[in-house]
Amino acid sequence: MGVPGPVTSGLSAGVHELLRGEAVLVTDAADVAELVGDIGELAPDRRGPVLPRDLLDPGAGRVLAALPARGLAGAEDIARGAGTTTDDAVGRLYELRSLGFVERHGDGWKLTRQAMISVRGDRHGC
Repeated sequence: MGVPGPVTSGLSAGVHELLRGEAVLVTDAADVAELVGDIGELAPDRRGPVLPRDLLDPGAGRVLAALPARGLAGAEDIARGAGTTTDDAVGRLYELRSLGFVERHGDGWKLTRQAMISVRGDRHGC
């Protein structure tokens, strides 16, 4: 195992020579644990932060993803984009509204500011 260093440093020469041979490149402690652990013990999958939308059931997630980033969309268009029926989409839209992801405006639906933050994963606005 080895972590390469700067090519301009003499201190990196040994690691670089090992990596040219049969050594394995590692990037963090999880990689080392995977290599030295028992067979079948793998490093955990690398994941980013869990966002509120990640906790939605798949159907609600598809409906949420079918909403445009800006402006309003009708239930029929949202249903078409989510690959579901209009009745199912409307039910899920009301569920998403109760969770703070969408707002209803007349016959249209739009993402809330909080939903946009959840989609982007930051707090810097839309």
